[in-house]
Amino acid sequence: MYILSVDTTAKSATVCVAKTDEISGLIPVSQLNLNSTSTHSESLLPMIDTALSLASLELSDMDCLAITAGPGSFTGVRIGVSSVKGLAFSLGDNIPCIPLSTLYCLALNAAAYGENTIVCPVMDARREQFYNALFKVSKGKLKRLCDDRVLTAKELTDELSANYPGKKIIVCGDGAKLYHSLFPKYAGENTPKVSLARPENLLQNAFSVAYAAYEIISSEAFEKENYKGSSLSPIYLRLSQAERERNEKLEKQNQGEIK
Repeated sequence: MYILSVDTTAKSATVCVAKTDEISGLIPVSQLNLNSTSTHSESLLPMIDTALSLASLELSDMDCLAITAGPGSFTGVRIGVSSVKGLAFSLGDNIPCIPLSTLYCLALNAAAYGENTIVCPVMDARREQFYNALFKVSKGKLKRLCDDRVLTAKELTDELSANYPGKKIIVCGDGAKLYHSLFPKYAGENTPKVSLARPENLLQNAFSVAYAAYEIISSEAFEKENYKGSSLSPIYLRLSQAERERNEKLEKQNQGEIK
């Protein structure tokens, strides 16, 4: 089985072609990571073509498409989802398309950091806010501790300090460096041991996306009919900046009319 996976939810873009393996379960065949000023709309399809070419495979050879459907950059999420949706359409919508949480896939990057480690993926949502979820490493797998959500740096620090004092916490994601720099500002006395993930585990990784899809496909509960490309849609945790600014403007106008 071959899986084509994509992540464009942050500044980096990443694409992977992976295949099932008897020993490891899943291994990467080809992978491209781009962390530059290029826009995803320009780079994504050429990256997919290159990944397939390097693997000596065609799109028609893929058995599954996987995409991080959010949270993340509104533009990035839309580009990734619409591109994979288009690829699925070209294959007749018969190939399973697995939408995945960006935060879960990020946490998979750090699943090998040791038993009972708390993995804390954070994505920059601006204004000291972060898309976040928490996971615990248990027997080499991830146990989700909360839903994906949006928190301020203070709210996240307060939660970590209250629930995980003295625990080893690994922070990853495009907001990891910023949050790590803000952590001392809000930390109290009983603080956890917060560390940045290693550089190779820090940002989005399309192989983790492929592996998350593989976990779903290989489960007994998997039903192909529930994962059609035509059903793909972005996962947003909050309104876009344009929508928020519009609502703020309308609210001020309404307040003015009431006065």
